[in-house]
Amino acid sequence: MLLAQFYRYTMSFICLLFVFNSYALDVTFVNPGYPDSHTEENSTGNFWYKVAKLMHNAADDLEINLNVKYANRNHILMKDLIREAIKENPDYLVLVDEKSVSGDFLTKINTKNIPIFFLLNPPSPNKLVVLKEHGLNIIGSISPDNQNVGRMLAQDLFEEHKTHSAEPANMLALLGDYSTSASIERTKGLMDYLSRSNVTLIAKDVANWSENESYIKTMAFLQLAPEINLIWCANDAIAFGAKRALKNLNKEAKIRVGGINWDSTPKTLQPLDVSFGGHVLLGAYALITLYDHNKNPAAWPIPHQTYPIFTRLSEHNKPLISRINKANLAEIDFKKFSRTSDNWQEFTVENLLKELK
Repeated sequence: MLLAQFYRYTMSFICLLFVFNSYALDVTFVNPGYPDSHTEENSTGNFWYKVAKLMHNAADDLEINLNVKYANRNHILMKDLIREAIKENPDYLVLVDEKSVSGDFLTKINTKNIPIFFLLNPPSPNKLVVLKEHGLNIIGSISPDNQNVGRMLAQDLFEEHKTHSAEPANMLALLGDYSTSASIERTKGLMDYLSRSNVTLIAKDVANWSENESYIKTMAFLQLAPEINLIWCANDAIAFGAKRALKNLNKEAKIRVGGINWDSTPKTLQPLDVSFGGHVLLGAYALITLYDHNKNPAAWPIPHQTYPIFTRLSEHNKPLISRINKANLAEIDFKKFSRTSDNWQEFTVENLLKELK
């Protein structure tokens, strides 16, 4: 008798779980990065790994079924994963238009009218028009204020230089790539600042977001132009490659280096002079946006928005950044940042920091 009751209760519980999961929101994210933070092939840093882990923290709070597919920086694999995700028919598909790969590919396949949201690197406005002309259901996008951070990084590097040296400021700029929107916009911000500053741009080149490529190019440029005393880097992986080159040349104390991502400093190197970050959080914010849209599309439509999230690493915000670099913000209740919350809070670095205290 007791066994029969236990069986009935167990089956009822399983049925309830099934019903719950059948109504949960299904979101698939095709991540351009790696699923492991220590993958040897990855010289571009752990940014996309952390984006996905923080998205899982948010998904748990929002009761979202999040399926992350990792492309391992392989654009051919990324196309296969997009095709696979469409077959699975999620409620929302989150994509990154890195090097325009996703946007170009979408015009060639049937996306079955699945709502598509672009994260961090959206297609250009002209490409979005083309995608909509092909009948794709592009519902919105979110990207950080990349142009602004490119300018801020250059400005703060110059200020750091002035506090340590009276010599003229001579900069090497190591860019991300030539085609990704984040790299293009950060470079625009850099060039805008340089056009009205006392900094001389000695050289600029792409490092393809890579620590290894940055190391090689920094070594070469410093041999050709030893007057370089500032290195502007499109991300922290590039910046740490530059720092490794400086260490080998015994020039760490003479040259200011800055990057973007808030990455942890390798044990063998000195910290960066400047690091901006915050955009690693936008994957979590994207899920909040999709959650709200699903609850009430008319009240909370999804725009194409540039979100002012970038903040310089400081002693004040180190507690949050430390947890981000451990890829775990489980103690934060991301539902508080949903418009459906009675005590809604704006999604900012400062408010997330307060939630840790």
